[in-house]
Amino acid sequence: MLTRTAVAASCAGMVIIGALIALYGPVVPALRDRFGLSETTAGMPLAAQSLGAVVGVLGFNAVHHRIGNRALLTSSYLTMLAGTVTFGLSGTWPMVPAAAVVTGLGLGGVDFAVNRLFLIGLGSRGPALLNVAHGCFGLGTVLAPTVIAVTGPDHYGATFVTIGLLTLIPLACVRGIRARPTPSELAGASPARRRGGRVPAVVPAGFVAVYMLHFAVQSGIGNWEPTHLHALGRSMTGATAATSAYWLAMTAGRFLVVPLARRWSPATIVTGSCALMTVSVLLLPVPGLAPWAYAAAGLCIGPVFPNGLNWLNRSAPAAGNAMAYVIAAAMLGSVAFPPVLGAVIETYGVGALPLALSALCLITLAVSAALAGRLRGTRTETVPARAAHPRKTTLTKSTVRTTGTREKGAS
Repeated sequence: MLTRTAVAASCAGMVIIGALIALYGPVVPALRDRFGLSETTAGMPLAAQSLGAVVGVLGFNAVHHRIGNRALLTSSYLTMLAGTVTFGLSGTWPMVPAAAVVTGLGLGGVDFAVNRLFLIGLGSRGPALLNVAHGCFGLGTVLAPTVIAVTGPDHYGATFVTIGLLTLIPLACVRGIRARPTPSELAGASPARRRGGRVPAVVPAGFVAVYMLHFAVQSGIGNWEPTHLHALGRSMTGATAATSAYWLAMTAGRFLVVPLARRWSPATIVTGSCALMTVSVLLLPVPGLAPWAYAAAGLCIGPVFPNGLNWLNRSAPAAGNAMAYVIAAAMLGSVAFPPVLGAVIETYGVGALPLALSALCLITLAVSAALAGRLRGTRTETVPARAAHPRKTTLTKSTVRTTGTREKGAS
């Protein structure tokens, strides 16, 4: 369903949305000084964009079967372009969070469309290339703060406008995407659909929980790691550098898992990643290990999102609503949980952060393991044994005679 140019352009689109998610934090001081805001108010655009992205995912999911893939991506890119350019040029504060919401609407549509197309439109290459696409997303989260550091937060407007204009590149390549999948491609998108199995409601609910919880851990570390490391005696510069290493490790984890996606099942990758993420976070209280434990957690968190979608696609049709719900849940987790962790820190001190993160990790691991057990029991996760291990047939004279008769009749 996608040409090679369209695949590369879609990966470029993932770099752009990753950059947009990571840009708001570094420009908070500039927004605060320019508009005379408090720290909390200046941080509103990120929450506004995330909430817009949730609406974008669910909204575009509701209409994509009517408008097709090309129209969906075209409208998403144009919406994102309008939001980012308006944000960069806004001279009044009310326009800034409003523009962030518009940007989020387009961002959610791009995220939903690219994930869906890679899952159902690239055949056996889909699982590996989906990891590549999310690795590109991670590159955007690493590059955006670097650009702000070089250009300066006060020039954030030009940065947003430039990133908005870059969306014209993937927009020009949407012609390489087939407008609609064929019925055979849609039917073959999910092993669960091919086998005609009915997916219990608890399965999508389990995926929603895994996505919301693991994104709570991911965004919680991204937001509060500098505060925790600074309280442990690290300089603010060193704490910020360690947080950058955390995001970089997350990106590396997505690229490193690409060859494994062809050998290991998505359930194994996701559950193993959740287990290693939990071990890493449990090491945070060990003196001297905190920066390394955060980086290890990022390395383990990285593979969960793309391989969770691959796992979901094996268990429930990617053409249904389940994928939109889990992507929306991930975005909600990134919005809702950092303030909750902030309240925990304010009440019990920054030393409570590792304990809160450990609790979230353990719950995520428990839900992931329970989901794996449930799907293994219903055989929606594994390939049928007959297909995986063809049974040998011994030819006898009667078999040959019967076969020859059938062939003559068929001809």
